[in-house]
Amino acid sequence: MKVFLDTNIILDILLEREGYEDSAELFRLQEDGRLSLAISILTMANAAFVYRKTVGQNAVIPNLKYLSALTEVLPMDQDTLQQALYLRGDDFEDILQYCCAAQGACDAIVTRNGKDFIIRSGLKPLEAMIPVYSPSGFLGALVP
Repeated sequence: MKVFLDTNIILDILLEREGYEDSAELFRLQEDGRLSLAISILTMANAAFVYRKTVGQNAVIPNLKYLSALTEVLPMDQDTLQQALYLRGDDFEDILQYCCAAQGACDAIVTRNGKDFIIRSGLKPLEAMIPVYSPSGFLGALVP
């Protein structure tokens, strides 16, 4: 199973924010061979920006190198942008993330902001092509 991690999940881990243990469990499941984890190139840029402001420049590159070795970093290109431009939602960045996950053939998206992943085509919500979970919700669905 290929799981796309939203930027807030990566920041939870990097900054050890409250509740980060559930997000970290996803990486343990990957180590056990139960999951494959993916992020977008946009996540790397956003995480670098926030992480640099929080902990300083010197820690950014080593941690991003480590993160990129643990995950598949999916690209965003003209096709990703064009798909996103025809969809509607509350957060364009999350629409881009959703399109990236779809192009990367991800089976699920894990985020702490599930409400921002309600994607619409015109005025109607799309059928959920990719299920969206919170970290604890995903763990609960995966591990009975």
